[in-house]
Amino acid sequence: MFTLDNKEYDETKLSDKGKIAFAQLQYVGQERSKLLLETDRLNTIEGANSAILKSELPKEEADAESESKE
Repeated sequence: MFTLDNKEYDETKLSDKGKIAFAQLQYVGQERSKLLLETDRLNTIEGANSAILKSELPKEEADAESESKE
């Protein structure tokens, strides 16, 4: 069973073409979920490494960077 436009349908009753479209939509949903998880993971790594890099900058470069943002 699946829901489309707030109605439930039995995928086993779909035509062959409908079954292929249903399978493709399932695939798209799975891939989108994987990409969202990967994006979250990359954002976490980026944030952590940016924080490390900022803490490792030489003092004068860090001060100049702060001044240029103001």
